[in-house]
Amino acid sequence: MKAMLYLPNKAEPVAVLEEVEIVHFNQNNHASPYRINYKSTRLNAGKTMVEMERDSKMTLKLEDGRTCNVLLQHSSFDSKGNAVGVLRVLGDIAN
Repeated sequence: MKAMLYLPNKAEPVAVLEEVEIVHFNQNNHASPYRINYKSTRLNAGKTMVEMERDSKMTLKLEDGRTCNVLLQHSSFDSKGNAVGVLRVLGDIAN
């Protein structure tokens, strides 16, 4: 599944995520039980460096129409130069 990552009050996405996987944790994570693993060749699609916005609440729009608010929890690179990481979902994933 693909997704677009937006900063508040920005019309253009700051990142285009080619592969996302939604992970639901067990009952011990009541406040934010969802994480989203991502892989992207264009993490910084705009001129904003996503890594510098780690503490900013961002909006993730999935290709199936669902949206959610997220924080960047982890970001790194794989052996092929793709950006990989984890987004923590704040609240629920809405339709």
